[in-house]
Amino acid sequence: MDNEKEIEISLKDIFGVIKRSLWIVIVTAIVFGIAAFGYSKLFIQKTYISTMKLYVDTHYTTGMSSYNDLSSHNYAKDLVDTYIEMLDTNSFYEKIATNLSNKYTAAQLSNMMIYDNSTETETFTLSVVANSPTEAKIIADSVAAVAPEVISHLKDNATLKIVDNPTIPSAPASPNVSKNTLIALIIGIVLALAYIFIKEFFDAKIKYDPDVTEYDDIPILAAIPDFKGPGMNLNMLTAMAKSENTDEEGK
Repeated sequence: MDNEKEIEISLKDIFGVIKRSLWIVIVTAIVFGIAAFGYSKLFIQKTYISTMKLYVDTHYTTGMSSYNDLSSHNYAKDLVDTYIEMLDTNSFYEKIATNLSNKYTAAQLSNMMIYDNSTETETFTLSVVANSPTEAKIIADSVAAVAPEVISHLKDNATLKIVDNPTIPSAPASPNVSKNTLIALIIGIVLALAYIFIKEFFDAKIKYDPDVTEYDDIPILAAIPDFKGPGMNLNMLTAMAKSENTDEEGK
């Protein structure tokens, strides 16, 4: 239609919608944040990680030539992945279980181990995840004692050495309460904003005088004031009514 006009939504309109329903955003964000904080604190099991660093020594004689040094370095890097595969076996975890007086099964120990070779050097890290810092340290110590011995029986030209011994973790690795709470706050804000704009989009009622003049070019002949607004109380309404009655009687 020729008379049909496009309704343009400006940033001012958007901020106006948010401002009118800001309390919904705040309340929703607070509820989501408190829920995430409480759930993380009370219902998520804390886990602790004790980490050690291991080094692959190839026993190559260094200083003879740069070629030999490079060969030794490359050979050790290649062995790292092989060593990790050797350690990540049921037989290795059974030895750890035996060393721990069968407190854990091989399958349980397998789920507690994390290997990391992201540095692509002759070193790699082995982390033990447990539900208490003491248990994480005890298991890691057992791994540090058994791993070099296991590797020495499988390879003659390389030795696994402990560079950094495992320590007792001072704080839980998970849950990250602050991170979970922040994510919940953001989700609450997004959901609240989505609700506000969807509700505004489907609301066809005209609430403000500028809506009429801006979208339909309809002149305003009269407007009913908001008697519930600030400054308008029952006494004022009564006074207005008496004044009108007086004027009518005078006529």
